[in-house]
Amino acid sequence: MTYLDKKNLLILNLILGFFAWSDISKLQAPEGFKIQEFVSEIDDARQMVEGNNFIFVGTKSAGNVYAIDKNNSNKVSIILTELDMPTGVALKNGDLYIAETDTIHIVKNIESKLVSNEQITTEIFFSDLPRKTMWNPVKKAWHGWKWIDFGPDGALYISEGVPCNVCDEDDPRYGTILKLDNNILSIHADGVRNSVGFDWHPETKEMYFTDNGRDWMGDDIPPCELNRVVNAGDHFGFPFVHGKNIPDTGFEAPKDFVFSQPVWEFQAHTAPLGIKFYAGESFPEYYRNGAFVAQHGSWNRSEKVGYRLLFMKMEEGNVLSADVFIDGWMSNETSWGRPVTPLILKDGSMLISDDQADSIIRVTYNG
Repeated sequence: MTYLDKKNLLILNLILGFFAWSDISKLQAPEGFKIQEFVSEIDDARQMVEGNNFIFVGTKSAGNVYAIDKNNSNKVSIILTELDMPTGVALKNGDLYIAETDTIHIVKNIESKLVSNEQITTEIFFSDLPRKTMWNPVKKAWHGWKWIDFGPDGALYISEGVPCNVCDEDDPRYGTILKLDNNILSIHADGVRNSVGFDWHPETKEMYFTDNGRDWMGDDIPPCELNRVVNAGDHFGFPFVHGKNIPDTGFEAPKDFVFSQPVWEFQAHTAPLGIKFYAGESFPEYYRNGAFVAQHGSWNRSEKVGYRLLFMKMEEGNVLSADVFIDGWMSNETSWGRPVTPLILKDGSMLISDDQADSIIRVTYNG
């Protein structure tokens, strides 16, 4: 098969996947767990955050931000529209933060405004991000979508992917996870190709983040990564080293280069995105302080991989195992859904967003 044939086959598989019917009955979870549809009206559902009475959902290509009534999931509102890939959403002190590619917006007292049917207006919270001045719209869009969240220290953390497949940009803010504290921006994690999910361990308070490996090195390299930030400013290898020890021939590392190795290597091209630690009480004790990771799935591999939710058992900060928790979004090289991220709710149940099926499912334990 020629390269062109392979490329056309990949495109055809993607098109077929997008037109596949959503069917959560195909999803398989461990015994005792129940999967139900939570909402099916969210175009391109990405990051989620839970408030007191609403679930807020960011999107990518749809450009919308949604609010879902927790007491009636059939009540879905589009609260903002026509934004530039507003994937990242976070809450702090009743205010909703939304991340576009180049700007962080804030909606103050969001829930009270929704309850009283006030007009939703945004203010610019921070705009000094590297894509603000990028003239090339293609590079601006490349890994420009954000994951945001407030850390245990109260600071806002922002993912900033590289505007390429593999490159070493002059602006040091690319290829990082940024920390915004009192309007001061600093690099919390460096050498990060494209992180679309991070969370903090419930006990150690250390940040763990997923990172998607580069393309076009082959079907089986380089691995995608789960990394742990021990010290602010730690470097995680990109673009010089992928995984634990795979050098990139296009980039020579500086002399005496030191980098932090991943705590886990995922299969290449599985595209791990959202990660959430489980600190709830409704799931069995086995899951406590472990992490759920959504594998969005490959797009350019000869045989597809990913399209599933993993559970990662941990001990003393290290991963003991990574087992499939939910599978069934893909069969026979055709996917009907692509999981983006889990969200652990206050009642201990779990939501999972899906940007292909345009839906969110809820997982409960009834064992």
